[in-house]
Amino acid sequence: MDKTGIYSKTPKGLEEIDTRALKLPPKLRQLLIMVDGQTDVASLVDRFEQENAVGHIIALEHMGLITLSRGTAVHDVSEFGDGANDPVGRDEDVSALRLELSHLLLDSLGPMATDMAMKLESCKSRAELRALCETCRNMVTGMVGKTRGDKYWAQVETLLG
Repeated sequence: MDKTGIYSKTPKGLEEIDTRALKLPPKLRQLLIMVDGQTDVASLVDRFEQENAVGHIIALEHMGLITLSRGTAVHDVSEFGDGANDPVGRDEDVSALRLELSHLLLDSLGPMATDMAMKLESCKSRAELRALCETCRNMVTGMVGKTRGDKYWAQVETLLG
């Protein structure tokens, strides 16, 4: 991956800054605001001061809030090292965890969550799973209510540790 890749906000991202319609978690919103079309990925990761910054970038990209304007997209967080791929140090195979989280999302939203469940199944690390699950939490809350969103998130937290 090219650490000099640069992301810009999409029209949807700019709208989210103005309206807060998706009710992004504070850290995701903070990162969205930081994306300016001029700062490279490595600098964003340094400035964001979160161990899972790359996972958050991936989540914003999956949500269509940011898009790559120069360089290569962030898809392999392991190249950042220093815990970016697995901040807790649990480098085990995440295949079973991906499936559990995918099924949990499908149980919460039904077939309308198939595309997002497939994205969960392609995650390569816990950090990537956590970032995408935060996006899923917003989806669940927006579609079926805060109580169900909170229940979904509690189950995610239990699985991710």
